[in-house]
Amino acid sequence: MKIDRRKALAGAAMLGLYPGAAVAQTARRVRRGASSLSATSDDVVAFGEAMALMKRRGDQRSWSRQNTIHARNGQHNNGLFLPWHRLQLAHLERIIAELTGHAAFAMPYWDAQEHQTLPSWVTGTDAPLYERQRARGVDVLDFSAARWARSPHVARLTSDGFETFAGKLPDGAGMVEGYGHNFIHELVGGLMKRLAAAANDPIFWLHHANVDRVWATWHARQAANIYPADWTARRLGGFVGAQGEDTGDWRVGDVLETGSLGYVYDHLYPFPVFSAPDSGPPGATRREPLGGVVYQMRADGEAGRDRMSVTLPAEAVTRMAAADDSLMIAGAGSVAYTATEQLLDRSIEIRMTCGGRGISLGSSPTFLHLTEGEHAGHLGDYSLPFRFGEEVLNLIDDGSRPVTITVEAEDLDPGAGRPPAQGAALDLSLTLTESRWA
Repeated sequence: MKIDRRKALAGAAMLGLYPGAAVAQTARRVRRGASSLSATSDDVVAFGEAMALMKRRGDQRSWSRQNTIHARNGQHNNGLFLPWHRLQLAHLERIIAELTGHAAFAMPYWDAQEHQTLPSWVTGTDAPLYERQRARGVDVLDFSAARWARSPHVARLTSDGFETFAGKLPDGAGMVEGYGHNFIHELVGGLMKRLAAAANDPIFWLHHANVDRVWATWHARQAANIYPADWTARRLGGFVGAQGEDTGDWRVGDVLETGSLGYVYDHLYPFPVFSAPDSGPPGATRREPLGGVVYQMRADGEAGRDRMSVTLPAEAVTRMAAADDSLMIAGAGSVAYTATEQLLDRSIEIRMTCGGRGISLGSSPTFLHLTEGEHAGHLGDYSLPFRFGEEVLNLIDDGSRPVTITVEAEDLDPGAGRPPAQGAALDLSLTLTESRWA
């Protein structure tokens, strides 16, 4: 393969990856954006060559083995989603480096918001990373437009707390998984739509490199104590090293910095702010809370039904209808469904309605484990967060009509005639805080 041998020699000491040990290196590997690369770029050539080699192997370094690791042991719909995928991706990088001799190999990332279409070196039938089992038209799809058309909800890299961003334990996706990650799997289609096969498509790895980059961006903006101690103490294992060996267990707290695994990104995620700043009277810069009230609501699922709904208290609706810019509104909720085959090929749709009008509070295609392995015996519930703020004032009229939040698991293949998914619970906490501008 045509690679820069000087870079390869500079990175030759980086092939080992073991928990608890500093990475020996003369330079960090740099993960670069898809739009800055071509079919002849060293990292693209190495990835394509390694994938072809791994598909011919039948040992621990085979391509199918990487998919099996993800299908059986991958962490999804919980707070270990980010560190688990970071570790699998870092280990694959080392395998590729070893098999191809390109020791400085770094996985390219594909950001659907910054690089709106897939690179040609992934989609062309003669491309090194081509996969035939993808959705029709994926080679020309504007992923950014398609994703925003479905849902305006995303992780907030400047303000999301840990559980909101990363997820909960034992069950519960974070915003980055539920609203950033899942949509790409659905839109790419084919192998990517099924957790049991997703890692067979090379787009999977480019996508997860970008998910990891989003985490790195959020991490850089947080205080050192943002991570719960019980989370950082968790251990993850089952990964395959550069020589096909089991690399042992990894403590989550040891992989919070990409540098500890020997890589950096060419630049961090460039879209950190997704909500408009507060604006108030002339000269005012912030709102100071004066006190407020919290309303808690819950609806349990009914047997054989996927639809669940809660109605906001009339008192809260009346206050919001009369609100000026001194009222601070914070709604935070979660929806849960029983994780069964009936939940595959669904999209969790959360809406707030008032009279005959409605707005979306969340939309996310499902992506869940239904396989043997580490998750066997504990599928739990499939849980998705949602939130809202002052934007709901555009929906509420004079306060005389009820305001309802409804969730449904919409079937993405309605012609199949399947029975509905089983709703488990809809929980909502609504906080109304009086404030003054200062």
